[in-house]
Amino acid sequence: MKKYFAIVLFFISSLLLSQEKKVQYTKDFDFKNGIYLSFSDFKNNNPVLASKIISAYNKSDRDFFEKVLSKNSFSILDSSGKEQQYKTHDIWGFCQNGTVYINYGADYSRVTIIGSISHFVASVQRQIGGMYDPFYYNDPFYNPTRFVYVSEQFILDYETGKISEFNMQNMELLLSRDEELFKEFSALKKKQKRDSIFLYLRKYNEKHPIYFPE
Repeated sequence: MKKYFAIVLFFISSLLLSQEKKVQYTKDFDFKNGIYLSFSDFKNNNPVLASKIISAYNKSDRDFFEKVLSKNSFSILDSSGKEQQYKTHDIWGFCQNGTVYINYGADYSRVTIIGSISHFVASVQRQIGGMYDPFYYNDPFYNPTRFVYVSEQFILDYETGKISEFNMQNMELLLSRDEELFKEFSALKKKQKRDSIFLYLRKYNEKHPIYFPE
């Protein structure tokens, strides 16, 4: 009997989800403000709202979510009213004042282009070699390796949630899903490809719109 009810419940849930109204994304789309615990939360326009977050900060502040996420962890009330704690470095991102930010690299970065292929700039750590210093040659603690933070461009694949560097090779891989655009892009010379990856990102997004629940 329990198994029967579980199956019925599953089909009812599936039916409700299929009937959920979705609209095509445009720049005027109204994202709900809140914290995205996962990529799925972003795709479903279903963040954790301010009302569910346990915090001493003023929830009407424009930078409320940014303040909450400045701490190492935060707590929310789940659907059953129980308190759940999350590490801020584990969350996917957040939406504040209608703007989406993604948790990648050294900080949260604004997603400047949202579409089948989204685009953003993030500060990431890169390793660089240090200068050789003969005076430290016999020092067991000497490590010439250094790290710096640099701003680089990235793309987010809406289909898989995968993030990759915004370059010619990765764009060509995503464009291979569209035979016409892939053929156009492949016919270009290497320099032309490099110069037109932004153009083809926009072309792909125009041909392959995405949809969000209202």
